[in-house]
Amino acid sequence: MFDVISIGSATADVFVHIPKTFSSKDMCVFHPGTKVDIEEMDYFTGGGATNTSVSFSRLGLKAGALCSVGDDASGIKVLNVLRKEKVNTSLVHTLQGKNTSYSVILTGFGKDRVVLCYSKATASLGETKLDFTKLKAKWFYITSLHSKPELLKNIILRAKKTGARIAWNPGQKELSLGFKKLKKIVGSVDILIVNKEEALKLTGSADIHRNLEKLLELAETAVITEGKHGAHAANDTYIYSIKAFKIKPLDVTGAGDAFGSGFTTAIIKGKGIDDALVYGTVNSNSVISHLGTKNVLPTEQGIKIFLKKYGRPKLKRQKI
Repeated sequence: MFDVISIGSATADVFVHIPKTFSSKDMCVFHPGTKVDIEEMDYFTGGGATNTSVSFSRLGLKAGALCSVGDDASGIKVLNVLRKEKVNTSLVHTLQGKNTSYSVILTGFGKDRVVLCYSKATASLGETKLDFTKLKAKWFYITSLHSKPELLKNIILRAKKTGARIAWNPGQKELSLGFKKLKKIVGSVDILIVNKEEALKLTGSADIHRNLEKLLELAETAVITEGKHGAHAANDTYIYSIKAFKIKPLDVTGAGDAFGSGFTTAIIKGKGIDDALVYGTVNSNSVISHLGTKNVLPTEQGIKIFLKKYGRPKLKRQKI
């Protein structure tokens, strides 16, 4: 029995550090025929299932990952990283004749990163024959599935059948289904985590408080992150808001996975929403200060050290 199973994607990530001279206003510009001398390049693994399962493991939980990789060098690297981080890999599927999903992340030019994703004809859960009876955990953490709605529905049904609690950070494929269809598929989960843009896509509103109340139709606890402006969470009684730390980001890739897994870990350990927001904020702010989606994810002791260095962030609470 796992404390938590992370469900979603696994990728090979290449981080390419682009000089700032190639950015213009809100764009990154490359003219045809130009030769670009890059400043740095790093290879890591990523994807929602691997990022969050490593985070859970570092924070002391018994974690497993449900994802699919190809029978290539990248797939082997994903498995090796998970094992090194003490994440159980018995639910990781290696698909013969497939490549592991691949992303090139352009970063370092002073603005948000640009992600080039290659997922066509690569290994994914959507084309994997899954034995749902093997999913046994106290919590399911569901990330982007890149699949048809049936997979999400089957995971939700398995969780409810076994009494597992659910934390859900939907991807673009799931969000594109719309609020009504998602409500029909998932009913109500324990925790729903989205960013400000994703909340807007679901509700059509840019008002954070109004969106939190609307999202409570899908979850007991709704969370909306706002990047450098912090994060917000709500239950049926209160809305909580927390400020982000004043840390200059190097790359924001993986911040959402780090926040969501940190927040959920605190809830799993019996802490309140206020502490969960702190865990999530520390986790995400640690990740964005380095390249890679999980290289500097803190342990429980690491969170204490981080808070001792930067102080506890300001948190507000108000009644709904």
